[in-house]
Amino acid sequence: MEIKKYKKYHKTKNILKNANNNLRIVKKGIYGLKVLEFGVITPKQLETSRRLISKITNRTGKSIINICFNQVLSKKPLSSRMGKGSSGINSWISYVKKGNVILEIKGISKKIAIIIFKAVRHRLNLKIKLVKREIFDA
Repeated sequence: MEIKKYKKYHKTKNILKNANNNLRIVKKGIYGLKVLEFGVITPKQLETSRRLISKITNRTGKSIINICFNQVLSKKPLSSRMGKGSSGINSWISYVKKGNVILEIKGISKKIAIIIFKAVRHRLNLKIKLVKREIFDA
């Protein structure tokens, strides 16, 4: 976590300006879950999908998470007056860009990967697709 200059956190305006293109392909695992639309993921959604993967694979496969939660959401009550800062931290979120691989899995067969994909698809509120790592022989 980087140290910020100011105490209060604010929503950033250009969240995709410094986009990371390293997340476009599967690097560490064999299969990956690629996001097909821009959206927001919460830690609760990611933890639920991680637990589901470990339950389906009987803890034989390994799951790798490629995103970190670096954006803060603050919430003020509706009846409060304007001013006096943006209030305390309410929750952490992560913005995901279209085409990024958020989860990678290795050590499993294709049949189990398809089962995992169908199960995780319902847990996340984004459109996702199962992709396989491309291995090139020289």
